[in-house]
Amino acid sequence: MTTRGKVLLATTLLPLLSTVTFIVWMHLIAGQNLWGEVIITGIWVMVGFGVGYTVTQPFLRRLYNLEEAAALIAAGRLQHRIERVDEGDEISRIGRQFNLMAVQIEEQVKTLRKLAEENRLLASEAEQLAAVHERQRLARELHDSVSQQLFALAMLTSSALKQEQQKSEALPDTLHQIAGIANAAQREMRALLLHLRPVELEGRRFDEAASSFLSAIADRHNLKCTFTDKTDVHVEPAVEEQLFRILQEAVSNVLKHAEASTIQVIWEQSGTTWKLTIMDDGVGIPESDNGGDSYGMQMMRERALALGGRCDFWRPARGTAVEIQIPMIDGGESGE
Repeated sequence: MTTRGKVLLATTLLPLLSTVTFIVWMHLIAGQNLWGEVIITGIWVMVGFGVGYTVTQPFLRRLYNLEEAAALIAAGRLQHRIERVDEGDEISRIGRQFNLMAVQIEEQVKTLRKLAEENRLLASEAEQLAAVHERQRLARELHDSVSQQLFALAMLTSSALKQEQQKSEALPDTLHQIAGIANAAQREMRALLLHLRPVELEGRRFDEAASSFLSAIADRHNLKCTFTDKTDVHVEPAVEEQLFRILQEAVSNVLKHAEASTIQVIWEQSGTTWKLTIMDDGVGIPESDNGGDSYGMQMMRERALALGGRCDFWRPARGTAVEIQIPMIDGGESGE
């Protein structure tokens, strides 16, 4: 039964039926003729129904307005308001509260849109600042490494030309120095190009992206790269992103400084800790480096700390080893 029918029944029919039942019962007890009373009672029932219908219609229309307003608000018509809320009865009070709620919802939506626009602008500014920071870093590395190496090459080449004219016995040593500096500059440029053309995760898991990245490094730089995966869990996307950046930075350091022929990467799970180990067979970090004071090593350490983990450097029998340990949250996610 609809609300309208229930209201009509409650306001007209039920009281009248109770009255009729009482009259019939009294006449049955007295043994009197009921037809006259039944006709009069029927007339009163019709009159009562009409009066009840007329009285309840305005209330039903106002209830319908409440229902319509709720549907419109739910559909996104946040500017809709209920009219006739100043009559002082319960429906008016409900209408006023509904209008206040609609105003609050509209203001909250405006605030959310404003925050979304501010977040967009902040993200754009952050992206621009990151690009500026990266350009400054690359410019600094070019100045500190390749630029100085090119200057040294120019000086040594001029010296070699003079030595050749003078038939100097020092010419072979000078040419060896030129070749060494040229190779070092080439390694620096390869590492810088790795930063200029970074490989992205592109929706892949860390193990997939790391294996693909090392295969590309092996083909491009004539290195033997191996990737060993000993995990059975999936890593959160934020952790995967930082670990992949750490791997890129470590490989970049190998290309620039290590003069290595192999890179070995092990990705494993140790208890409730993820562990990423990167080893090469190059010249190793200098003893004066204090376990990782270079810019690239500081970047790796900061990324690990941002994940609540740690990044350690040491010298094995040959080359350099980097170990990153990241604690799991709730034991990680199952590979299934």
